[in-house]
Amino acid sequence: MLRSTASPERSLPASPRNITADFLASILREITQPFAVVARDGSLALWNRALEEMTGLSSARLTEARLEDLIGRPQVEAEQRAAAGVLATGQPQVIVTEWLTNGAPLPVEVRTVRVESPGGEPFLLLLLKNLSERQRLEAELRQSQKMEAIGKLAGGIAHDFNNVLTTILGLTEAMIQGHTPPNSESLREIHHAARHAAELTHHLLAFSRRQILQMRNISLDAAVQNLAKMLSRLIGEDIRLEIVCREPLPPVRADQSQIEQVLLNLCLNARDAMPQGGDLRIELRSETLSEAWCRKHEGSRPGHYVLLLVKDTGVGMDEETLRRLFEPFFTRKGVGKGTGLGLSMVYGIVKQHDAFIQVSSRPGAGSEFAVYFPASAGDAEAAPQREASASQEGSATVLVVEDEKSVRKLILEVLPRLGYRVFTAADGEEAINVFNRYANQIDLVLLDAILPKASGRAVYEAIRRRKPSVRFVFTSGYNEDFINSKFELDPSFLFLRKPFSTKELTAKIRAALESA
Repeated sequence: MLRSTASPERSLPASPRNITADFLASILREITQPFAVVARDGSLALWNRALEEMTGLSSARLTEARLEDLIGRPQVEAEQRAAAGVLATGQPQVIVTEWLTNGAPLPVEVRTVRVESPGGEPFLLLLLKNLSERQRLEAELRQSQKMEAIGKLAGGIAHDFNNVLTTILGLTEAMIQGHTPPNSESLREIHHAARHAAELTHHLLAFSRRQILQMRNISLDAAVQNLAKMLSRLIGEDIRLEIVCREPLPPVRADQSQIEQVLLNLCLNARDAMPQGGDLRIELRSETLSEAWCRKHEGSRPGHYVLLLVKDTGVGMDEETLRRLFEPFFTRKGVGKGTGLGLSMVYGIVKQHDAFIQVSSRPGAGSEFAVYFPASAGDAEAAPQREASASQEGSATVLVVEDEKSVRKLILEVLPRLGYRVFTAADGEEAINVFNRYANQIDLVLLDAILPKASGRAVYEAIRRRKPSVRFVFTSGYNEDFINSKFELDPSFLFLRKPFSTKELTAKIRAALESA
């Protein structure tokens, strides 16, 4: 039944066909979409039975209610802004918000329109659409797509790791059984297979946005220029490379090695799209994105950015390829010409930097990848020193805290050969005891972030209390979320990601000692 608290001057205008108010009321009664007519002061002047059913409020309650009483508390301000805007401009607005149904939040779409009474008094007509069923179906669809993607991902991982394990198992079994001598060629094959497995896990962590980042203010222009010679060699002589940056750029907060990985992957993708040669343009510029622009570009946000633009004159992509572009293991390249992880890795790194990427392409018209990195305050920080060679000797004393026996054994073999004195501990409690015994001798602690008996955080704090000058290098094979849930890893810490090479190990130890 139609309810109205409107005064005579707010009543419905007379129809030119002499349609009565009762006739109009009977029509409004049959409208199943909830609606309300709201006065400037927020009181409800008119509503229908569907609104009563949606809110769970009786006619008497709605008569006394104001608009803000029907809206979920966090959304009141947004709805009031929308209402004020419609009253002021007369332009209809549509927002997605939450109203209350029997006190519980209900997702709704609200279309707000300005209407006037016969006396010229402005009112708001609110047309509501219950989104709960649509959101449930969308959630089910997303879950279905997620499970499908996980299935593809698992299949791709299994395929690549099975190839790696076949090489490692086959060669080691042949050596153990005496069929093949442990010569340098076989060892190189095993090492190559193991490095490939390490790269796969690195790519997967990048795609899942869970790798550990060493964040600092960097100059994107300098990072690109540092890679210019390498990029020229990678893309080949038949592709003309142009790098454009015509203005001073603000720094961005980023892990420089990961930004370089993004640029390398985008350029390799462009190279593969130009088998007959062509032009590759890398452009850098400042961009300020407005709300109007962002409304037209999904995934973008207003603000100040540094834009990295990579544009090629290659074969381009169709709609189907664009839709699946960042899926892991999706590739249109031939067998053996790509894993399908390059662009998914780019996507993961970009998202982990709180940036976003836009892609435009047409078959035969080339492709354009636009990566927007949020501009950062302050100045760019100096680049870290180059890694030391694996054979560079040292004289410091290192406490290695590692619960994996094989990793402890490896480090215990490598570091003493380079002149380091090494103590080891297999858990957190042992680490604290060993350090307390030899605190005056120990210069650096190589600390696994996740440990049994006493946590990595507890070990770190106990040692720092005893000897604040000691240096730390943290290491782990877990992803960033898991480490932070246990340890709260500080971005300033030196971190060595597993699996690591002996060169990476000694370089990180040298960097920590030189920073003292």
